[in-house]
Amino acid sequence: MSSEAETGPAAVDWVEVYQASRYAFVFQGVWRSFSLQGEEGPMADLPTSVTLVTAWNPESEERPLPWNEAANGRLLRQLVASGLQWGPAYGASLPGVEPSWREEGFAVFGLDRPQAAELGRNWGQRAVVWLDSEASELVFCDPEMAVSCGMSRFDG
Repeated sequence: MSSEAETGPAAVDWVEVYQASRYAFVFQGVWRSFSLQGEEGPMADLPTSVTLVTAWNPESEERPLPWNEAANGRLLRQLVASGLQWGPAYGASLPGVEPSWREEGFAVFGLDRPQAAELGRNWGQRAVVWLDSEASELVFCDPEMAVSCGMSRFDG
């Protein structure tokens, strides 16, 4: 996930940064788009967990587009070789937020929280989004920590 570089002595509130983003993944042929801030509950119709992960901008340090595309290509090859069920996903700025940004990624189905954290950690990510029928969470990768979040859903 992209973010502005830390400035001054204040630490970045990564929960706030991740909650102020839009996420989407394909489920049963339809894009589901949401943020992790809001009053809505989890996606109760999910039959298994969904982990949203990317290889873009490890450690939240912006990289050139060709670097990010190559990294995501390596992640894709790993997912294909693993035999895990996966589909397209992305993280992006919320509508109307400038400057706008978008990071391509993947929805990986069926991982538990420790597996989700390990996958994110292996690709240099601070956190991944982890969903199931009873939870919507940010799972921080190192140290591993889950933060329960509400949701706001968007159309399409």
